[in-house]
Amino acid sequence: MRATNEDEEDVEVEDDDEEEEEEEEVEEDVDIDEEIIEVEEDYNQPEEEEEEKDLFDSDDEDYAKTKAVSALKPPRLPPPISFPKRQDYHEASGGGGGGGGGGRHGGGRLGGGRGGRHGGDRGGDRDRYGGGGYGGGGGPRHMRHNNSGGGAPGGGRRFVNENLVAEMKLGATGHNDANLRNKCPQVQEPSELACYSRMRDGSVHMDDRGLRRFRQDVLNEYGADLNEGFESFVEKTEDNDGSGFGDLLACLRKNGPPLDNIHFVTFRNNLNKILGTAYNRSDSWEMGVHKRRNTVYLFVRKTPEHNQSEQQRKCSYWGYSFERLATEQRSSSKSANGASKRGANEEIVVDANVEYCAVIRTKIGPHRFVMGAEMDCYDIGRDGKKTYIELKTNRELDARTIDRFEREKLLKFWIQSFLAGVPRIVCGFRDDDGRIVRTEMMSTKEITQRVKVKHYWEGGVCLAFADQVFCWLYGSVKENEDYLLRFLPNANRLELLRSDSCPEVITKHLEELP
Repeated sequence: MRATNEDEEDVEVEDDDEEEEEEEEVEEDVDIDEEIIEVEEDYNQPEEEEEEKDLFDSDDEDYAKTKAVSALKPPRLPPPISFPKRQDYHEASGGGGGGGGGGRHGGGRLGGGRGGRHGGDRGGDRDRYGGGGYGGGGGPRHMRHNNSGGGAPGGGRRFVNENLVAEMKLGATGHNDANLRNKCPQVQEPSELACYSRMRDGSVHMDDRGLRRFRQDVLNEYGADLNEGFESFVEKTEDNDGSGFGDLLACLRKNGPPLDNIHFVTFRNNLNKILGTAYNRSDSWEMGVHKRRNTVYLFVRKTPEHNQSEQQRKCSYWGYSFERLATEQRSSSKSANGASKRGANEEIVVDANVEYCAVIRTKIGPHRFVMGAEMDCYDIGRDGKKTYIELKTNRELDARTIDRFEREKLLKFWIQSFLAGVPRIVCGFRDDDGRIVRTEMMSTKEITQRVKVKHYWEGGVCLAFADQVFCWLYGSVKENEDYLLRFLPNANRLELLRSDSCPEVITKHLEELP
């Protein structure tokens, strides 16, 4: 786990030859980010139009000052939940079927009988606690079952989480939801506010000493062994106390602007999850939500992970190894990323705890964000401007895997880079033994055009989905209260639950604010 909690390891699932079983490999989601750039895309233009407009409008400065009013209609919030008393559960627990109502004397599984004390007649009427069974009338919102209109199939109780504050039922996936496809919210061009570096000894510095420059020669290198240095690899330590988020908040206190008009403070990883859920409905996730002084702090929460096999650890290391290979090493005996400079008979040591993080401000729809984004390296363009480059690794593609790569991996690449304004991505494609086969440089703005004709996904849909989620979330939380936001794939919904604690790093941050 990264010390900043910024980006998780990218799990790579790929098909082997027919005689081999499909195996899941963990690829390091190497993080880097951005400089202030302009990404030219307009997701609302007809496909036949070749000329594209700038997604970041020319009046961007005026837009940044606008009030928090979304152009998209936010989802309807659920009514306040009042949990029934014990006797209400007893009365509602009868078996109501398709033709009969729920209640103490409800009909059978397939209905036909009259409802009991609170049951509906013939399944068409329903009283306060009617319903139950298959096809029966629905009970109140907080007692509805996923498989029926009312209680559990055939009657029976549904467990109610008393910490539930609000829920958001999601619609169709991606651009199958017409409401998301019709309008892309306005997005403010990301701008860098500050930065900080974490070094091998654990010290944190509010400067860019941990940032490395991209090495152009890597684009022409083939056969490099990414296993080199694996035996001395220093893996990422668990950040159980949230110290990584504390570093981001400390950087904001020292170098950042006042948070009076900022709606959300977070690591980019949380935004990656939310935007990605527009299309990815199979991966569960959760994050802490804490509103203080009108600003909502989103706290990264890791889901439990299984112990990695030796091969999975190697796949994870290959991402760090490519990061070392693709960056210039400093003249000192130890480079910024903890890797020894490449010299004859000199041991290579890669430390995954070393990182450089940029602090970025942007705006999606009506909401302003300040986020921390871990960066891998930078380069200087012909115009003399510094831009960040995202580094990735992936198994070499073939006819069987290219569609999945464009549908799933490129979506993740684009979201991560677009949010922070990173213009270019360099991906090292390797074989099953961890040797580089080829290296490709991609333009962030061209990725969407690459998948547009195949209708795999649309960046504007991800932004529209996120806009709705943030409108719902910000409108549901209350000042000085703590919550857990989670996505439940099986139920296809977001849940906001009450929490009884706030991370110490946030509490300390608030105490030190003026």
